[in-house]
Amino acid sequence: MVMRSNGFRRTFTAIGILAVTVMPSQLLVAQQAQPVAASNIEIPLSDARKIGASSVRFSAAQLSKEAPTVVLFGATTPSWHKARAGMQQAVAQGYRISCVFMGPTGGRASMEIYAKGHHVTKPIDLNEISQTDITRLVRDVWREYYAR
Repeated sequence: MVMRSNGFRRTFTAIGILAVTVMPSQLLVAQQAQPVAASNIEIPLSDARKIGASSVRFSAAQLSKEAPTVVLFGATTPSWHKARAGMQQAVAQGYRISCVFMGPTGGRASMEIYAKGHHVTKPIDLNEISQTDITRLVRDVWREYYAR
C-alpha cells in the first residue's frame, strides 16, 4: 500500500486526536498528577558546534521571547551532563527553557543565558558552577523576565 506523505500526516493527526478524546478524564488527571523525573525531561537542543559564536548568540536571542535560551560554549562531556541535569531540574520545577544551543567547542567551557531577546548573564564558567547553581540561575532568570 502506497500512501502520500500528506495523506499519512492527516491520518496520523486524526488518530492522535481520537486517542486523546476517547481517554477517560480520570485517567488524564491521574497521569498529570504523577511527577516526571527530571532526568526524563527533554529540552530542545540545537547543535551549533560548527557555527560561529556570534551567530549562535544571535539565534539564542531570537528564540528567547517566551522562555530563556541557554548557550553552551566549549562544553565537555562532564560539563554537558552537569548543565543538562541542572536545566532538567529547573524544568521539573516548572521553569521553562526555550532551547539549548551547543555552540563551538573549541574554547573555554562557558554558559550564557538569553531572555526577552537579550544576553542577561555574564559568561559562566561551566567548570566552576554546580548543577544546583545552574537550576537556581535558570529559576531566577525565569522569575525576573517571564513571571507574570
